[in-house]
Amino acid sequence: MSVVDLNLCKDAYKELDETLRSFKPDCVGISLRNIDTTQKKDVFYYFKTVAPTAQAIKKVLPDVKLMIGGAGFSMFAEQIMRKVPELDFGIYLEGEESTPELMRNLSRPEAVKGVFYRKNGKVVFTGPRELPDFAAIAYPKRHFVNVKEYLRLSSNNIGIQTKRGCPLKCSYCSYPFLNGAKTRLRTAKSVVDEIEYLIKEFDIKGFTFVDSIFNVPNGHAESICREIIKRGIKIRWDAWFEMRNFTAELASLASDAGCVNVGFSPDAASNESLKALGKGLTEEDIYRVIGIARRAKNISFGFGFFCTPPKQDFIGFLKMIKLYFIIPILLFGRGSVSVGWVRIEPETRMRRIAIDDGFIKEEDNLLPEDEEGLKRLFYSSPKTRAYADPFFSALVAFKAFARVYVRKILRRNTGRRSD
Repeated sequence: MSVVDLNLCKDAYKELDETLRSFKPDCVGISLRNIDTTQKKDVFYYFKTVAPTAQAIKKVLPDVKLMIGGAGFSMFAEQIMRKVPELDFGIYLEGEESTPELMRNLSRPEAVKGVFYRKNGKVVFTGPRELPDFAAIAYPKRHFVNVKEYLRLSSNNIGIQTKRGCPLKCSYCSYPFLNGAKTRLRTAKSVVDEIEYLIKEFDIKGFTFVDSIFNVPNGHAESICREIIKRGIKIRWDAWFEMRNFTAELASLASDAGCVNVGFSPDAASNESLKALGKGLTEEDIYRVIGIARRAKNISFGFGFFCTPPKQDFIGFLKMIKLYFIIPILLFGRGSVSVGWVRIEPETRMRRIAIDDGFIKEEDNLLPEDEEGLKRLFYSSPKTRAYADPFFSALVAFKAFARVYVRKILRRNTGRRSD
């Protein structure tokens, strides 16, 4: 097996071409993790690279079996198969079981559940399959990729997944569709074994728990933290946490286990918008967690919000502004706030909200042709979009400018000191 990460290549298609010609695979797989950045102010449409990549592969090896998979693919599976005729197979949802089974049945894909394939010029789906037992899947070995290249970019580029499935009901989120609403947990021993493997084999200094939410359930997160502490492992890590069940005790335990950054996604600042987003949170929960964060030691906290969420009115807009400015003040040096817009996605309640609000139409395609079409798929509350959109757009732009300007000043001062 050979892996080419086009994100790390200086000349992506040249390196892909060289690898295909030297390795001469029987089958090639394309991983499509994200359709786009989901960031209105940093729009990049990853999907637009799929067709050129598939065409480049088929140009070198016309008879190779070409398959695609990943979360991004699964959200628009049939559409993508139709839009990119070079693709022979599509792996729907989780592929640890269906992919090797398909590899053994390339001549009879109809025998494998969870697969899209072509028959007589038509796209055919073999039907859904049960999600795999995540605890029974061995953690991924990484010897076939150059881990140092990822560590060179950032120490927390290494991801560890402790569970799949999310029981939360956030109206904009596709995770319950992609991984199910029931959590499938790895044991704490298995998770920490993987951490030790990465330290021993690659000398990693940090990583990220890439679960959609690390502390659902709380007890599972606690058992992992205790296992790290018990083994005396010294490493830095970060994760996304759910706010409703976040406690001072969990913050302390996570810190002792090496956690240096906690991410929260309250998404809205008013009870009305929190309810519309299905967060299961109240304004009181947000301020309670801010209080915990103020008392916690050695951890930074990031809070993410949608600047124009559903049901936002002028009071909700003011509450959002308040949180945007007071969190960095109350958590001086350890607290940050990011704002964005809801990307409307299929298989979510947010799509229905956007239709009911007249933001999109029932027939609108959520897999657009280009970035311009993509920009129209970021939701704004009809009550506040006239002023909230331009206000936060200007704020985000100013923040980006200030960050670049400060970096230039620091570089200039560093250069002077070295002289």
